[in-house]
Amino acid sequence: MALVIYDQGYRIQTPVRALFKPGGVESVEEIKAAHTTASEEQRVHAEGEQYRIKGYQEQLRRSPPRSKPPLRGYERPLEQQPRPGAPSLPATLYMSAPVQWITRNASIADARDRMRNLRIEHLVVMSPQERPLGIVSYSQLERSGQHPMVSVASIYSRHLIAASPDTEASQLAATFVEYEVGAIPIVDSRDRLVGIVTRTDLLRLLISGARIESWA
Repeated sequence: MALVIYDQGYRIQTPVRALFKPGGVESVEEIKAAHTTASEEQRVHAEGEQYRIKGYQEQLRRSPPRSKPPLRGYERPLEQQPRPGAPSLPATLYMSAPVQWITRNASIADARDRMRNLRIEHLVVMSPQERPLGIVSYSQLERSGQHPMVSVASIYSRHLIAASPDTEASQLAATFVEYEVGAIPIVDSRDRLVGIVTRTDLLRLLISGARIESWA
């Protein structure tokens, strides 16, 4: 089992890409000349042979440039699973538990005070039936501009990316890179909240010297 999408506390089958804005590398647009020196540079390229360094072509013939291998980060799609036989790094090994959560009726002031006191950046928003409804971050509270006594129901993210306890670190890391999420709740097969993984947790895992061959 891998990633799970929740909408108002219930699992849905909508693809992640349809609900969450990708946050990876954006397409590169053509750079246009913005200065007079840029137009001069374009002229140099257009009349290239006149401006080549003397002996440069001869040097290239003797020692042709070697092609460089592509960056590993672009070699495989984010959805690819770890290699067979690679060390297993399921979420249960590095997730934080128990998870701090609030109800959707809690005020922004209450949520902010709780995060400050606990020194955390995220709170899971839960229903009265203790189903995960969404997640709210400290930065959301600060940017909202809402009155402190307004409930978090007005600002929390209602579409939630969650993961099962056996989800590999490589897949969670790819999700953090590809989508604009700061934390991923961990839920069991009965939709019970059992943990949470943040970007910081994965950084700690990396710094701790854990075997991460399966990430490559």
